[in-house]
Amino acid sequence: MKLHQQYLLLHRHFGHHTEHELTLADLAELLNCTHRNTLTIVKKMVAHDWISWISQRGRGRRSSLTLLVPADQIAAEYMMQAMNRRELQEAAEQVSAFSSSTTMQDHLNQWLLGYSGHHTEAGTNNEQIDTLRLPLRQQLHALDPLYIDLLAESFVTSHVFDGLVQRGEQGEILPCLAHTWDVSADRKTWIFYLRKGITFHDGQMLTAHDIVHTFERLQSTDRRTLYRDVSKQILSIEAVDHLTVRFQLKDPHELFLSFLTTSRAAIVPSPGKNEQKIKHAGDAHGMQKPVGTGPFKVTAWDDHLCRLEAFSSYFQGRAHMDRVDILQIPWSASAKMDDDSQDIETPFFHLVHNPSSSAGADWTQISAGVMVQKLLTCNTQKAGPLNDPEVRAHLQLCLAGMYSDDGHADDSEVVAPDSVAVNIGMVKQEGFRDITKRLTSVSPISLHIATIPQYRRDAQQLASILEQCGYSCTVRTGTMEQFKGNLRLESDLILFSLIRDRDEELRRYDLYSTLSEHLENSARITIHEMLQSIIASPLAADRTSELDRIEQFLVGQNLLFHLSEKPVETAYLPSVRGLSFNSQGWVNLRHIWFP
Repeated sequence: MKLHQQYLLLHRHFGHHTEHELTLADLAELLNCTHRNTLTIVKKMVAHDWISWISQRGRGRRSSLTLLVPADQIAAEYMMQAMNRRELQEAAEQVSAFSSSTTMQDHLNQWLLGYSGHHTEAGTNNEQIDTLRLPLRQQLHALDPLYIDLLAESFVTSHVFDGLVQRGEQGEILPCLAHTWDVSADRKTWIFYLRKGITFHDGQMLTAHDIVHTFERLQSTDRRTLYRDVSKQILSIEAVDHLTVRFQLKDPHELFLSFLTTSRAAIVPSPGKNEQKIKHAGDAHGMQKPVGTGPFKVTAWDDHLCRLEAFSSYFQGRAHMDRVDILQIPWSASAKMDDDSQDIETPFFHLVHNPSSSAGADWTQISAGVMVQKLLTCNTQKAGPLNDPEVRAHLQLCLAGMYSDDGHADDSEVVAPDSVAVNIGMVKQEGFRDITKRLTSVSPISLHIATIPQYRRDAQQLASILEQCGYSCTVRTGTMEQFKGNLRLESDLILFSLIRDRDEELRRYDLYSTLSEHLENSARITIHEMLQSIIASPLAADRTSELDRIEQFLVGQNLLFHLSEKPVETAYLPSVRGLSFNSQGWVNLRHIWFP
């Protein structure tokens, strides 16, 4: 690896394919080596056909050096070796200047095709160890259910932790840690009966006290956790006995049971008498060593690798794979099999999310029935131009067809309600110019657009379109915590996405509840009343109808704009067996195997 670093140093100094005259002493000084070591380095690079070196003998005579190989190719080789040795951080810093190189991306992605996927090796007793290697482009910042923000983190924690109940293949709610439950006639008291003999990964037995601890911890946090509005409806929770737990709700909430299937309600162990106590830190990582009851346990986790090993005592049956190595790739290049990196959470190579049509004949493509919608909403709680309904209506006209350009890398389809499409069609070009001129006649209307880093490019394109319509736009991005806090409340437009999966009802409820926080009072009251109707409706069809009514209200008032909608699909090789998906459309690692 040292030789690769030295070549990159030469490239930074001399550039590619240009002949340079220099002495051996000059080269030794640049490489910070002795003359003897410099000669050895030169000979090695010549042997690799990396450089051309025409030596001139004699003190002070200048030799000729030409670099023959592009630096990004050497950088890619360097990264490959670093990943094998798990020395990623140093390598990532060394090659960061080349991370946007298409050539480097191609080299690395081709290498990943061989590195990732299913591999077997012999164990200490000559047994076969089946390992699945999955490259992950997104950094895992947390694996504690209380602290996770990203889908990739949720994917990992879904295999490490369990909830009281779980979502089935068809979206139905099934028993999990609890084998059954009762609910009172007034729908405010819920009693769950735990299975016997379930253990955490550290050997601690699951009891009702762990359930109490989990939800008291959730209740006491100041973090703006997903589905927080539902969790705050818990009035009290108590351990009736060793295996029975009772929840008392403030009011009936028909989404409570759905909430218990999500990763936010995953059960963590309470601090017990075991020597291996769970330590909760005050930072964003939360749990220092994630310990759950799930089919896989975390045996290694750092900035580069998260290793999951099958939990042999898992109460729902041992996973077929012995080990899953999730390698966190420290470059941001798009996957070769997908030109759009923005919606990629984990681009698997035996299991590839969001594959392109060029995936190849050997790949089979399947949809998990999950859609990702990109949305834009107006902050009318903030005093500013978007309090004017006419300005919001003009924004709708400006944004029509934002994603209709075939050259856009996202390949998204425009989602426009029929009423909006009709209104746009009725506005003639001259009339559009008149509205633009009238609204921006004094000075351009200034708008701040807030989003997360994954959607920065979309926000910049949005800003460009609005600037063509006479607006002055600034894009602000922040972490998920910043975005959930003051960032969006201080901005005019908020760009985000909605995942339509098996938790869609819960996700939409949470979306509209959160969105109402940055609407002016009358709109907020209207939405709040409709949300109250939803949580009181025992029939799913009635709840869906009311959610649709909220959406129609927001779109009709030009408070919410649908930008695009795209399916989440998975490509897989024929060698993968037992493929199934969780509620978020992610592959369930417990069931897959390779013949």
